[in-house]
Amino acid sequence: MRFVLVLVMMLLLLWSAGTRAGGTFRFRVLDTIHVPSEGHVRCQETGFDGLAIISSPEAYKHAMAVIQPNASSSTSRFAIGLFLNSAERDFFWADGTEYARDTPWSNYPPDTSGTKPFCRLRADGKILTTKDNNAAFSLCGMYDTRESYGRTLHKQQPDGQTSSLRVQQTRSYLECTVLCGSDYRCRAAEYSFTTSMCTTLGPNMFSGFSANEFTSTFDRGSF
Repeated sequence: MRFVLVLVMMLLLLWSAGTRAGGTFRFRVLDTIHVPSEGHVRCQETGFDGLAIISSPEAYKHAMAVIQPNASSSTSRFAIGLFLNSAERDFFWADGTEYARDTPWSNYPPDTSGTKPFCRLRADGKILTTKDNNAAFSLCGMYDTRESYGRTLHKQQPDGQTSSLRVQQTRSYLECTVLCGSDYRCRAAEYSFTTSMCTTLGPNMFSGFSANEFTSTFDRGSF
């Protein structure tokens, strides 16, 4: 097995024409504590797009590394850009995307009653809903950056598939990995060398991996 790194520059060249240039994740913890709504504004005032979006496994892992130096215990909390949409009665990231099925909620399903419309990332890795009256750290982020990475499983395929995110022909296995990397929901991408078909799969859409001589799979992992 070899590890594959898919950077946003590849996504821009192949799939995201017209979007802003990107790179690796840019997160920062504010030096002072604020309630979530104020933290979002303070992040913008310091040059960030707002509270951080950590909708993918890669963003989540990077965010966890960034917050650790500021965490005094496993229960230390950092406001993130995941907000309750009262009309939809569900939480969405600041860029309007839905949270993935494997998002590491402290309690699932999250409270959508409206009493806790903001979210924080706890130092132990759990995400929890919160009110807007308790000051804590804020994790700021830029929304134009995306990065994905995982491992290549040669001659293996996702097993127990129940559904898929997308099925289409691609010119190569590498292009199939880029297709997966451009979708924050994707957790694996199967490429058939006989049909050139790429199948991307999200959380809970497969149960593992099994042998297939004519397939390679990009395993992106999960939260």
